[in-house]
Amino acid sequence: MFMTVSQKSNYPIFQTLPDNDASDAEGTPSERILIAVEMISLHGPLTYKALETSLNLSKAATWRLVSTLREANWVRFRHGGRLIELDPRLDELFATAHFGETEFIEVAESMSSVGRKFKVHLDLFSPNRKGDMVLHETSRRLTITAPVPDAIDEGFTLAVQAAMSPAQLERHLASIAANLDIDNARHLRGAEARRRIQEFQGYFWGPSKRYVAASVSGKMGSPAVIRIAAKANAIKPELLVKAFEALSVMLQGKVQMLARGQNTIPLP
Repeated sequence: MFMTVSQKSNYPIFQTLPDNDASDAEGTPSERILIAVEMISLHGPLTYKALETSLNLSKAATWRLVSTLREANWVRFRHGGRLIELDPRLDELFATAHFGETEFIEVAESMSSVGRKFKVHLDLFSPNRKGDMVLHETSRRLTITAPVPDAIDEGFTLAVQAAMSPAQLERHLASIAANLDIDNARHLRGAEARRRIQEFQGYFWGPSKRYVAASVSGKMGSPAVIRIAAKANAIKPELLVKAFEALSVMLQGKVQMLARGQNTIPLP
């Protein structure tokens, strides 16, 4: 994420952990640090035990790693030292980074393949840094007279939010709330809003069943939503379900998660 771990690092933080620790998991100290930072970024704040389990390290090795990160001011503690989270400076760096282009190259190839086989359109939308939904990939042949329909309804917003990690969702909601008045910001970040996101089933059907759309999380965690629609704006729910099932098979190993792990979508 920060460097190629096979290269010798000029950063002091990568030179502070010993290379020969028999109790550690496989990998160099630099690799373990990078994995720990990514883990805390995506799923933090984390307890020592959660980080220890995720990294497959010993308790002592986890303590040394976290101490190294703390001395470098890369992490800080909450709740009396029980929870570990990224320092706000690094958190902001990850929040403004955009990995979507490299993450979704393989996804685009699968979308094109499914689109040709089932004669459907597939569009992938992902939020930009401002939180606005933008078209990232499509299987369509775009022309001035045949633009991609806008993804502006509430279902797309929920689908993307449901694909976010807790840390990503917190940043996302905070960013949107910053531009709203107090009452609307409170509603956006309130318990009801979070409940709806948590209960989102991973997919939704569009008006008149003309399309189905599903949450997707990229290899590096970028949230997105894939929409599958029949050509000529036809109503063919059975065809859309078959196309989704084929896509879910093709995307195994190419994304972190699709439709919250569902391999099939029931007919409406």
